[in-house]
Amino acid sequence: MRQTVYVAEIHGDEALVISERASSCGSCAGKASCSTLGSWKEGSGNGRILSLRIQNTLKARVDDEVVIEVADGLLLKTAFRLYAMPMILFIMIGGLAWFQTQSDVMASITGIFTVIIYYGWIWKQGTPEGFDVTMLEVK
Repeated sequence: MRQTVYVAEIHGDEALVISERASSCGSCAGKASCSTLGSWKEGSGNGRILSLRIQNTLKARVDDEVVIEVADGLLLKTAFRLYAMPMILFIMIGGLAWFQTQSDVMASITGIFTVIIYYGWIWKQGTPEGFDVTMLEVK
């Protein structure tokens, strides 16, 4: 999905871009999830305001109008990475711990620590390729 946004702030090699949501968002099946993932903030007027921090690859300046592109399927990839994978790990590792110890407490603790380690790994890894918004052009 492509969207035209305005550069509000520059911080080093990153730009904070803002815009009203695209008109195509009204018919998008994933529009309810956008606010869940924190990419939309309530604004004034009849729409919501998009506010994202992205890499300033085109050296845009404050008040420049830029076109950004969000990869197709980003919502699904993000949901799987942040919600489904930790749940799968919790169940698998916790279940394995339960079979070895026959203790619900040990299974729960092991599952919880596995999820904590997974989120720590995600934090350290950073944003993987294909999970970022790309700046295409400065208008």
